[in-house]
Amino acid sequence: MHNQDSYASFMLDHAAGNHAEALELAGDLHMLLSPAGAETAQLLSIVGGALLERDPQMTKPPKAHSKWRRTSRRASQTATELLAMSAANLSWKQGMSGVAYVSTATRGAKFIRLEPGQSTPAHGHGAVDATVVLQGRFSDGHGVYSRGDLVLGEPGKRHKPAAVGDEPCICFVAETSNPLWNLFR
Repeated sequence: MHNQDSYASFMLDHAAGNHAEALELAGDLHMLLSPAGAETAQLLSIVGGALLERDPQMTKPPKAHSKWRRTSRRASQTATELLAMSAANLSWKQGMSGVAYVSTATRGAKFIRLEPGQSTPAHGHGAVDATVVLQGRFSDGHGVYSRGDLVLGEPGKRHKPAAVGDEPCICFVAETSNPLWNLFR
């Protein structure tokens, strides 16, 4: 559902350590499960570090320079912990949309589960969200996504995800904060 520019921008921000915790975990899961994602992040980290080193205004590398040599901040959860959690026997809750979900300890992050053939209601996004397929496959009218794929929901684009195949589709979904909804918390 995203274009190559959006993916490159997301991964560049990931390599630089610029994401909020939920989006950082989505990037980490994508890197963990997708060799192409890991290669992209490594390449962008190398390029970013080289650009910073060539900056003539930098006589002494600042602390921010080290973020291009990406090491994950200690989050409330790690990608490896989330992956293990998703494979466990979770207590799924039924959302108003009919989609099963489990909240995580990370704000803005959850697992969703679609049974074979099940779909979500058609919807759009007011802000960027990142979905990583952990098990199974889904289609949303823009493509078919499998384990390790990162799908970016971009503002203004609509889609209707549906599980494809004979197994449930479990995804990690990271959402950015929507300031309007913060009024109702």
